[in-house]
Amino acid sequence: MFQFATKRSRSWYMILCLGFLVAGVFYLVPNNKIQNTIHMLSNEYTNLDTKHLAANNSLAIENRWGVKLQGIHVTAAGHMLDFRFQVTDPSKAAPLLDTKNKPTVIIEDSGIKLEVPNTPRIGSLRQTSKQVKEGMIFTILFANPGKMVATGQKLTVHIGDFSVEHIAVGDILNPPPKTSLQ
Repeated sequence: MFQFATKRSRSWYMILCLGFLVAGVFYLVPNNKIQNTIHMLSNEYTNLDTKHLAANNSLAIENRWGVKLQGIHVTAAGHMLDFRFQVTDPSKAAPLLDTKNKPTVIIEDSGIKLEVPNTPRIGSLRQTSKQVKEGMIFTILFANPGKMVATGQKLTVHIGDFSVEHIAVGDILNPPPKTSLQ
């Protein structure tokens, strides 16, 4: 099929296919059984160690880091992990978007670290922006060599001082609010 295509057109074809594959993740139907538990702030939460937060402490994560975690999902035929978060406070979220802070994922079962791939032509598969606004959703793609991570496994995400533990792969942590069509 590609024997007469140039090397340049094949590269664009591959990039286009990868783009469609990643875009397909947007159309996954959320699982109705997944529930997000939100705890009210109290005196107990004001003294929390905010360096190591559990994924179910969404209010504490939002208060400390200015982000709502959307979840982490297997994508690209199982060879990548798609981690997403929504910015609620750009000044608090700045360390997560700083390119000096290298993101890693740790598989909690085995302790194996997974990193963000850095391709020669595209660069790091990590979304960044110089003009961060409230409500923006950012994506970080992690390599998943050998399909080591499967849906349901627990992961820890590190980005600089940011650390969130026990994120279940495939769970939607903060679903968008339901709106009625009028």
